[in-house]
Amino acid sequence: MLVAYALEDRSPAFILLFAAACAASSAYGFLAGTWPFGIVEAVWTTVALRRWARRTKPALETCGGRPIACDISALSSAERQRYDSLRPRVLQALDEVQEMPTAFRLRIGSSVAIADAAEWIEMEHRCCAFLDITLSLRGDGTTWVEIGGSAAIKAFLKEEFGAFRTAVPERR
Repeated sequence: MLVAYALEDRSPAFILLFAAACAASSAYGFLAGTWPFGIVEAVWTTVALRRWARRTKPALETCGGRPIACDISALSSAERQRYDSLRPRVLQALDEVQEMPTAFRLRIGSSVAIADAAEWIEMEHRCCAFLDITLSLRGDGTTWVEIGGSAAIKAFLKEEFGAFRTAVPERR
């Protein structure tokens, strides 16, 4: 039990091993008639199982097991400068933001060229390959971008692109 506890940071498997050892100690406590010891170890078993579930769940909730992490080095220095000029222009041109279960749908105003929006999307996806991004040109002349992928990715986007929530109300 002590060894598994000491090695928990190395792998979730050690957390599971620690939980199994606690469960065995709990069973021993009840069988030996020391029920307070059995109860305490049962509680530790539950705590360890919850830690194991939390530690393994984020990897499963991302996109196909890929982590939610952006790789800034995916862009060259010149591309990064271009990205840094495109992103604020696209975000300032938002006319409407619709929140969906696992994504955001953004209507981009006509002040940004479609080619610029597409270039921003391509760079955004190279940096953050876990994102699902769709560019849609509608028959009514509107341009929409849908960006998201999962509930965890949507939470990341809320934090990263606070402008999604604040850009539109300021303009109206």
